[in-house]
Amino acid sequence: MEVQQQVDLAPYNTFGVSAKAAHFAYITSAEDLRSGLDYSQQLDLPILVLGKGSNLLFTKDFSGLVLQMDWRGIDWFDALDRVTVACGEDWHNFLIQCMNKGLHGIENLALIPGSVGAAPIQNIGAYGVELSDVVYEVSAMDIRTGEIIKFDYEHCKFSYRNSFFKHKEGKNFIVTSVTLQLSSAWQPNIAYPSLKKALTSTEPSPLQVFDAVCKIRGSKLPDPGKLGNAGSFFKNPVISREKLTSLQLDFPKIPVFDSEINEFVKVPAAWLLEKAGWKGKTRGKAAVSTNHALVLVNLGGASGQDIQLLALEISSSVLEQFGIALEPEVQLI
Repeated sequence: MEVQQQVDLAPYNTFGVSAKAAHFAYITSAEDLRSGLDYSQQLDLPILVLGKGSNLLFTKDFSGLVLQMDWRGIDWFDALDRVTVACGEDWHNFLIQCMNKGLHGIENLALIPGSVGAAPIQNIGAYGVELSDVVYEVSAMDIRTGEIIKFDYEHCKFSYRNSFFKHKEGKNFIVTSVTLQLSSAWQPNIAYPSLKKALTSTEPSPLQVFDAVCKIRGSKLPDPGKLGNAGSFFKNPVISREKLTSLQLDFPKIPVFDSEINEFVKVPAAWLLEKAGWKGKTRGKAAVSTNHALVLVNLGGASGQDIQLLALEISSSVLEQFGIALEPEVQLI
């Protein structure tokens, strides 16, 4: 493992914002990861684990060690419809390989940017499916001991865009691989309204669902290679049914979705932002996408602080107009 100094992180985040990493190393194995952890402990450095940089925003330089996870490898257990995939594999490319092997259950998660290692941390989800629906176990290295521990589904403590790995104790672990329990039997999940509308068949094939998801995402979400962004910037807020009843007096057509708790519902953050007039608004070189109000973009040359200030202005506006506090889905560094 080679450690570099003063590395510009612009190529390593999909917002394309510049920030310097004081120390930087590529990680391709357990040995590399242990060496990186030893290096950080010797110099008393904070660490930042980086995949594709598709769910974070650098608002300043990072004074510690950035571990760029480039650890690859896929093990197929065909008789069990199970697959173990290393943390550094690209999520979308891996999903395509699963489809080519005739393994199903994650088609709705097509085109989500990022690496496999980030998927369970965030419990990625889209169009009615979450990664937690198919997780068998997650392997992660304990940064205190260098030991790799296996976490079964229960110990991952998944919830909406959340998991054990996002919290205090979980932050002592770095995800090294994910094992998914998929299915060779095809059972489409097409209840999500926009997906159902995009399909021409009530019994679509896996490829038809995949294509429909890609088409929807492509029409709404800008390509980070052309316009810097991290996808949805805010989570869909969860509010009480009592709060919903109050909002419906002024906004009778407010859309809602069921949440994991009966007494609460989810409100689409994109609807709140669009209703508040943010779609297409610009603040210098930072802007809200003209196609999707939930996507903040770097028009070219914006700093992380520029985008953060725009996000804060949006949050204040939504809180004032609806009495709802927005929570970033994107990690602020």
